[in-house]
Amino acid sequence: MKSQLRSEIYEDGVLLIDNPIPFSETLIEERKEHNFNGIKGVLTSITLNGVQLEFKDVTIAKDFYSVAVEHDFSFIKLHFEIEGDNEYCPDNKKEKRIYIPQGHYNFFYLPVIKGNLNFRTQKRKTVEISFTTDYLQQLFHSNLKEAIPLLAEAIEKKTAFLMWDKSRVISPQLQKIITEITGCTYSGVIKKAFLESKVVEIISYLFTIINENENKEELAELSPYDYSKIIELETILKSRFRENHSLSGLAANIGLNTFKLKKYFKQIYGVSVFAYLTTIRMEYAKKLIVEKGFAIAVVSEEVGYKNPQHFTVAFKKTFGYLPSKLKK
Repeated sequence: MKSQLRSEIYEDGVLLIDNPIPFSETLIEERKEHNFNGIKGVLTSITLNGVQLEFKDVTIAKDFYSVAVEHDFSFIKLHFEIEGDNEYCPDNKKEKRIYIPQGHYNFFYLPVIKGNLNFRTQKRKTVEISFTTDYLQQLFHSNLKEAIPLLAEAIEKKTAFLMWDKSRVISPQLQKIITEITGCTYSGVIKKAFLESKVVEIISYLFTIINENENKEELAELSPYDYSKIIELETILKSRFRENHSLSGLAANIGLNTFKLKKYFKQIYGVSVFAYLTTIRMEYAKKLIVEKGFAIAVVSEEVGYKNPQHFTVAFKKTFGYLPSKLKK
């Protein structure tokens, strides 16, 4: 298997990759740093048995760049565009264009890859999961045709498959799983088992949507602008969690009204703004108690509580036990 990528972002204008999507029975993790011609970031790949995870986190000096891409192999991919946007325009105009804006995802099979990848934002953060056909067949006990007939038919006939013509908003359920995957701190066989279980969880969620013909109420579509503002809000909460915040103040900071702020934040993260803020505070408090040995009164003040009793109540509500239990 070989890939050929042509763009000004590569030192020689072209990047040739042999076996770009390797699959292994053991966990293989690789981290690469890229810093050339205005594009800087980190690319991490984790190879499992029949699955490859790729995490990309890059900043781009320009507002637009393009990569001419050609693979001599087919692939099945689940693509989450956390920040930024991604557009694939095939050379064959009869094939479908794939566009995934910020905060959206799509699932697709491409038997032929020859076209252009276009990017129009200065910050990109993605999670991409590629699968072998054998992996999906094994997962569904050699009955992929029953589990997802349109995909099975596309693979059999070697025709392109796109789950949705218009990419979907990343739901709170998916966002939670993605966060667990990217934040995994395990190593070795435990990490491999954990990540494999999370991949199965994502696929199960995905195929449930298909098999139920999407009868469940869909999340309202967020514009890329609104999504970016909620991501900006999350950054504020994580970096300034010691401060006292109000919804009106936060809304003014990010340029959204309070109605949109509350609605969209819960849509993406599954909890209210202040519930999320409390969780951040309590996680940090737990770390101070366990790792630093701080007194509860000191920790209370560190995470923005003037009254230690109020802190204790919030801690127990978050973890189900009193902070004093960590001191024993």
